[in-house]
Amino acid sequence: MHVSLSGKLNEKMIISLTGFMGCGKSSTGRELAARPGVRLVDLDAEIVARSGRAIPEIFREGGEAAFRAVELETLRTVLDEADAAGGDTVLALGGGVLTQPEARELVFARTRCVWLRTRLETIRARLGAADASRPLFADAEALFSARAPIYALAPFVVNTDDKTPAEVAGEIISELNLL
Repeated sequence: MHVSLSGKLNEKMIISLTGFMGCGKSSTGRELAARPGVRLVDLDAEIVARSGRAIPEIFREGGEAAFRAVELETLRTVLDEADAAGGDTVLALGGGVLTQPEARELVFARTRCVWLRTRLETIRARLGAADASRPLFADAEALFSARAPIYALAPFVVNTDDKTPAEVAGEIISELNLL
């Protein structure tokens, strides 16, 4: 017998975490997935594992459009697998996945999406002034401004500034009434 994150018997749930790079999607996801019967899927890690290429390599070879195509296909597959699997899934999304309307529709229709809202100053402190492993970080300020309205479409919002991943996970559990 399975009790979901919501406390209901035999009901599974997918919680997706969205937000700008460095907002804590993966670390908060690990905290949420520490609950019994909950698995964490990091979309960026899945892209690397399934394609056999690092994300910067995909960007170099085909540009952002090629990466977004791989990202969308991986998202579809991961959601299908989560629906078929037993238990609950926490899905740490890539920072740009919701910029694609089709991906946004999939995420909003099939998951409980939480925006981990974080100030750019906090993100810079977490990641440093530049992070070469993140292909779009060089223009972080413009990208942050462009993406914030998209993240704001998420039905749930939790602020992460000055909070540990465990504190953010606790707020998500409370926000989604998962106690």
